[in-house]
Amino acid sequence: RIIGQEQKFLIAAGLVSGTLTAARAAEQFSALAETLLRRLFVAVRAEFEKRHGRVPGARAALLGFGKMASREMTFTSDLDFILLYDGESSTMSDGERPLAASHYFTRLTQRLVAAVSAPTAEGVLYEADMRLRPSGNAGPLATSLAGFADYHRDSAWTWEHLALSRTRVVVAENGMAQSVEAAIEGQIAAPRDAAKTIADVTSMRALM
Repeated sequence: RIIGQEQKFLIAAGLVSGTLTAARAAEQFSALAETLLRRLFVAVRAEFEKRHGRVPGARAALLGFGKMASREMTFTSDLDFILLYDGESSTMSDGERPLAASHYFTRLTQRLVAAVSAPTAEGVLYEADMRLRPSGNAGPLATSLAGFADYHRDSAWTWEHLALSRTRVVVAENGMAQSVEAAIEGQIAAPRDAAKTIADVTSMRALM
């Protein structure tokens, strides 16, 4: 948090003084957020594994959305991301307090969100926004890659498909980035009803 606040201040000072363009400042705010999120994920994962171990054969990735994904963050931007895991939901972790994969990665996500957004004496690092996960706030905090692909193929709204067009994998384990990107590319390239898409986009723009 101390490093994050200091670096945010320095970037903002460069923007106000004119030594940084708005576009360059946005790139720096985004790079800072991505770096801090990666470090926090590693630290939270290591701490979590002390009690719950690891899920054999499972991999995890953080998929960024919105301004972090497109490198357009500002001083006050929150972090839009979801956690995806690849593995059997029923497989148990190998720690002293084992958890099934679905519960394991949900709990891990809760720990990460707390690490990012919990208020401390140094303030809040970032607000975390996970509403873009499948089924929104009603959905689980962590989603299997297969479940993510099924949801976007069968149930997602047009605006959720549009959100995929600017996603970016910001953390990935053991080559999972390629698997996530392949699932997203497959959905974006899938045939769709052009008239319905245009109508949905027009409606969204009007609402905005």
